[in-house]
Amino acid sequence: MHINFQKVLNRLCRPAAVSAAAPVAQKDFRVTAYLVGRDFQNKDVIDYSHFDQITDFILIGSADFDVNGRVLLAENFDAVYNNIAPHIPPGKRFYLNLLGPKCTLEGGSWNARMRNQGNLHTRAFESGKLEANTKSVLEKYGFDGVYFDYEYPINRKSWKSFNRFIVSLASVLGDKYKIGLAMSNGRFGQSKEAMAVTDFVEIMNYDVWDKAGNHSTLENANKDIRAFLKKGYARSKLGLGLPFYARPTTQEEYWYDYKTYWNRIDENGLYVDSAATGLTFSFNTYDLIRQKTKLAVSRGLGGVMVWNYAYDAPADNELALFNAIEDGIRTAYTENTKEKN
Repeated sequence: MHINFQKVLNRLCRPAAVSAAAPVAQKDFRVTAYLVGRDFQNKDVIDYSHFDQITDFILIGSADFDVNGRVLLAENFDAVYNNIAPHIPPGKRFYLNLLGPKCTLEGGSWNARMRNQGNLHTRAFESGKLEANTKSVLEKYGFDGVYFDYEYPINRKSWKSFNRFIVSLASVLGDKYKIGLAMSNGRFGQSKEAMAVTDFVEIMNYDVWDKAGNHSTLENANKDIRAFLKKGYARSKLGLGLPFYARPTTQEEYWYDYKTYWNRIDENGLYVDSAATGLTFSFNTYDLIRQKTKLAVSRGLGGVMVWNYAYDAPADNELALFNAIEDGIRTAYTENTKEKN
């Protein structure tokens, strides 16, 4: 039998895709949180207790763009903005997320709907106007950059259009503003040029299950990190997504927030809703969020990302999940320092 020793040597010398890496400096580790506009309409009921635990804020659900490249702000945009911006601690960053045109099909398969939505986005990206209109809004409100949660390019044509737009947008925005994306494993289509000018990539590590029905496990987080690193993303750009909500073990379309059920879940993060749906819901517990945060640090990622802010219990609850993130960061960097010594 002929053995190609060079190939064997190459395999042996090839680094593991998700091996431990030197952590980013602790001061640079990002805790990014999505703030949904509808949760910040009434200042009197907003819980600001976690704002000092966050480094990067993303406002979502309050701004869209249409097929003509116009940025459309919600009617209550200023009210929502004013309920957030003055409360962000100095030195922290505030970004605007832009959602694009929605599917115009009634019914049809998932693929058909995604193609429709992708085509509508492509029209906007190729309008030649979205770049300048985006910059205008960022300048007017003093945002630090823009985010796109783009889940619709299911073909090469859509990806090519999106990639060209991101490169063009980076040229228009210059160094003053950052560009961030939220992406799922398996939806990779960014060109090297687009990857290079994208400052942050949030890994949407949720709405995924293991064979037992557990939602967003530690093992799946490892799998997603491997996939993004294999694609070629710089570790420091990546943020590991953390769900502050549960999904049923049987994957039905229900979402239960942690702040309502934190004291009803068992040690495995499970809650049986026998009264309403009869379904078993799978949460990420305090301990699991802590472990995932430590994982992000040990893999050299740039941070973690939370979906979403309003789903957590107040900071004075010792089992609040932002407290778990803080605990994970502190523990991971302490352990790393001890290992060096």
